[in-house]
Amino acid sequence: MSDETGNARRGTRKRRRMWRAGVLVLLLPPLWNLAATKQQHARNPVPGEFYTVRGGQMHIACSGAGSPAVVIEAAASASWLAWEGVQQQLSDTTRVCTYDRAGHGWSEPRSGPRDAEAIVAELHELLDAAAVQRPLVLAGHSAGGLYVRAYSRKFPHEVAGVALIDASSPGQLDELPGWRESYEKQRAERNGELWKERLAVWSGWERVRGRCRNEPSPARQHLAGQYNALMCRPAYVGGDESEFMDFETTARQAGLLTTFGRVPLLIISRDAESPTDTRETLDIAVDSVWDREQDAMKNLSPLSWRVVAGGAGHAVHHDRLDLVVRQMTTLVGAVRGGPAPPYGRTVKE
Repeated sequence: MSDETGNARRGTRKRRRMWRAGVLVLLLPPLWNLAATKQQHARNPVPGEFYTVRGGQMHIACSGAGSPAVVIEAAASASWLAWEGVQQQLSDTTRVCTYDRAGHGWSEPRSGPRDAEAIVAELHELLDAAAVQRPLVLAGHSAGGLYVRAYSRKFPHEVAGVALIDASSPGQLDELPGWRESYEKQRAERNGELWKERLAVWSGWERVRGRCRNEPSPARQHLAGQYNALMCRPAYVGGDESEFMDFETTARQAGLLTTFGRVPLLIISRDAESPTDTRETLDIAVDSVWDREQDAMKNLSPLSWRVVAGGAGHAVHHDRLDLVVRQMTTLVGAVRGGPAPPYGRTVKE
């Protein structure tokens, strides 16, 4: 074998080694990310149960005992964790269930429409699978309030009480100044942003940059492990925002409900004068319109009352956990035939 042939073969072997090393370097971050997500999940077992609903796994966590059961619809992009504090305390009064919509928390993402009708159908089947007794008290925060309306319209005989907690209004896209323009802009940009997010997570780059951690508030530090376990999971990228594109359809479907009937209805609203509101969801310019929408919700039932949570921002259940638990306990008591709440009134506490 000539020197030239030997040199050529050695060069080929060297290039192959370099190519393999390069592939290994590229694979290490995504493999590390996958291993880390599995380890986080193993270290932080998820309370509750999993059921197969329409071909996908869904997560629900129920605690406490008693009737009516309270079922909570979290805000857009939020998981069951957002309501852990309320659930823990309200479970002393009755059975309380939190759950994850598809793509949120630990419920598997799924394709197809993610509007209110789809959400309601999945929730109904999940409650059947989990043997949650009806009638229910349905509680919805922010966009979750739209799903509560849609469920009540579809299954009115299953709903004995309703809590709308700084809930979205079916008309807010066109009623709140600037919201229509902002929504259309975000819809147009979403696919591009989602592609970049997927690339960053699937490549492991987010973990390399140390961005796979979620720092909860001081009061929720005991849940830090649970929050971290939800971060940087490749299969879930974009799942928590999957309902955004169908928000307008959801609002229209929710607006088809014009009354809950003679069902006790609790409305809890943020404090427009709160210095703690981060304005992530609401801008100060739309406060008066939001307040008007909140008050108009009292018209959905002759047995309604509204409480403005003093000092609370949009995350009322975090800023005023005490008030939310107290008022929802009053609502459960009213459904049970206990003392009547201040129907027809708006009070600030």
